[in-house]
Amino acid sequence: MENDFPNQSTNQLLIQHISEAALFTDPCFTITACNPAASVLFLYNQQDILGHSISFLVPASSTTNSRPSIVNTTFREGIIEYIDSTGKIILLHTTRQAIAPGLPTGGYLFIYKPLDADHTSTGSFAQLRELSEHLLNIRETERTRIAREIHDELGQQLTILKMDLSWLNQKLKNSGDASVLQKTGDALIVLNETIRAVRRIATELRPSMLDDLGLIEAMEWQSREFEKRSGIKIIFESGISHLPVDNDVATSLFRIYQEALTNIARHANAKTVLSKLQVMNDQVILTIADDGVGFDMQTLAIKKTLGLLGMKERALMMGGRFNINSKPGEGTTIIVTTSL
Repeated sequence: MENDFPNQSTNQLLIQHISEAALFTDPCFTITACNPAASVLFLYNQQDILGHSISFLVPASSTTNSRPSIVNTTFREGIIEYIDSTGKIILLHTTRQAIAPGLPTGGYLFIYKPLDADHTSTGSFAQLRELSEHLLNIRETERTRIAREIHDELGQQLTILKMDLSWLNQKLKNSGDASVLQKTGDALIVLNETIRAVRRIATELRPSMLDDLGLIEAMEWQSREFEKRSGIKIIFESGISHLPVDNDVATSLFRIYQEALTNIARHANAKTVLSKLQVMNDQVILTIADDGVGFDMQTLAIKKTLGLLGMKERALMMGGRFNINSKPGEGTTIIVTTSL
């Protein structure tokens, strides 16, 4: 089975085939992979550069003794001053792309170009987005396959085991051995809980209703599950019964909705969530608003908000827009817009 979750070995293989200098970091910006072009550019052996923070390649400001914004969540591309192993200062056009955002094994891919080679590097940035989209699609395909195997194979085996254990339990009722009967009864209870857990895990990996019934039904189900597990009241409104979007867009909207609800449950301390899915002027608009504690938008750039970054990347990959607005004590509102 192909390993679609980035790790050190796959990331190293991934950037070997990038012609420009490239580094891969974990979510905390520790370098985990370095291609030959980057070794030549910065004059470091690959093994010497691994394990360092990406910031060690950036000279401290002579006035503020601080680092540039490449480690901020808002950084996407720009011209940055770097220092090689000899101490020489070099100016490089830098692009940064999140790969598998939101996962503990995800991270950032940095691409470097000398200014005399390309001042904008828009082509490379587009390639990075395509690469990130490809990895997310692989991940979604694998989740679908695993969910189907769990539901079909493991689920069927557990059902057969339950039937056999139920038959044995019925036979033991006539044996007069109360202790054995109690054991089989307890085992049946555990088995029923296991079957429910397997179904829940398979559904969370990839809700079959997303493929069978469509996005709206899947979001209604997700809303009910969220309310049941979190205790937070959720109101989901949709003025349409069917949304005519392709499978990739439906998956992206559903995953954004899941991630937004997860963030609310973890951080918002909210009592109510109002969600709307609507179509206006050939635009699909998903709105998720909570009445939680909110946060200061000015601090967003310095937080490790990989969940928000992941939602934004999914929105951009489907050609849409991602907006978030929040104030302390006034809750948070997320709006995702994409074309039909």
